[in-house]
Amino acid sequence: MSNSPMSSTHDAQLHSQRAQGRFQWRDNGLGFSPLTIALHWIIAALVLAIIGIEIALHVQPNAALMRVLNLLGTILFPVSVYRFWARVTSWHPLPVGTPNPVEVIVSRSVAAALALALVLLPVAAWLAKSAAGIQIELPGGWIIPAPMQPNAQAAQVFEVLFRIGATPFVLGLALHIFGACKNHFVLKNDALKRMLGKRVEL
Repeated sequence: MSNSPMSSTHDAQLHSQRAQGRFQWRDNGLGFSPLTIALHWIIAALVLAIIGIEIALHVQPNAALMRVLNLLGTILFPVSVYRFWARVTSWHPLPVGTPNPVEVIVSRSVAAALALALVLLPVAAWLAKSAAGIQIELPGGWIIPAPMQPNAQAAQVFEVLFRIGATPFVLGLALHIFGACKNHFVLKNDALKRMLGKRVEL
């Protein structure tokens, strides 16, 4: 009979699994969590804003804009720390469609490297400015404490490390964006739509 205890138990298990799927807060093999998707776009907005402000400051220095840049970097750091931790402790969703295995390895390696860089680059910038004796001011008059005394030699080292990390980061970011565009416009799969919250069939 369809109303047997075994059938009811099976239905309850299916209902529980569906409920868990609706309230997924960690990545798994089937898809990204809502938190991952939200953080992905928050970090993307922060990074693009930081790059835009860096370009503007290179054209014309501006103290108020520098304080905004410092604020965005301060926000980016803890968000990136959590995002990197979540990435290395969760199952990464399976790729959409039937992609080339080499492309999958490259894309995942680039994404992991970008996540790690977003943790290390703010620290390198903080150390470089502190060693150079530059106060990291935030809007409202707040100042981030310096972790070290000014040291010209250390400042030069940290500045070089920052530039060494920033250059491949920008290249990796461009490659990441290229891959997303290729999936969406050339391969016409749902990889980008999945990062917009759509549940897709693998």
